[in-house]
Amino acid sequence: MKNLAFVSATTLSTGLLIAAGLPWWSTTLFGALAGWLWAQSNRQGFWGGFVGGLLLWLIFALVRDVDNEGLLSTRIGALFMGLSRWGVLGITGLLGGFLGAMGALTGYRARVWWRVK
Repeated sequence: MKNLAFVSATTLSTGLLIAAGLPWWSTTLFGALAGWLWAQSNRQGFWGGFVGGLLLWLIFALVRDVDNEGLLSTRIGALFMGLSRWGVLGITGLLGGFLGAMGALTGYRARVWWRVK
C-alpha cells in the first residue's frame, strides 16, 4: 500500500512541477518513472499511475475551468450530446488516469524485464 501511494505521489508531483509546458502525453513519462522507481507489482503500477494521472489532469482541468468560468467545458459538453460541465471534467480525469496507469505499468514491466536479462 505504501508503494501505491509513492507511485501516485510521484506521478502527481512530477506532473505538477514540470508539465505546465509539456505536451499532453508527458503524463505517461511521469507514470513510467514512478512505476520504475516504486511499483512492486502490476497492480500497484497500474492503480498508482491511474490515481496520480487522474488527480493531475483533474487539477489542471479544474484550474482552467475556474479561470474561464466554465465556458469551455460547457461548450465542449454541448458538442458531446449535452454532457454536463462536470461530466467533461470527469472524462478528462479518466483519460489522464489511463495515461498515467499505462505509463506506470510500462515502467514497472520495463524494470522487471531489465532485471531478468
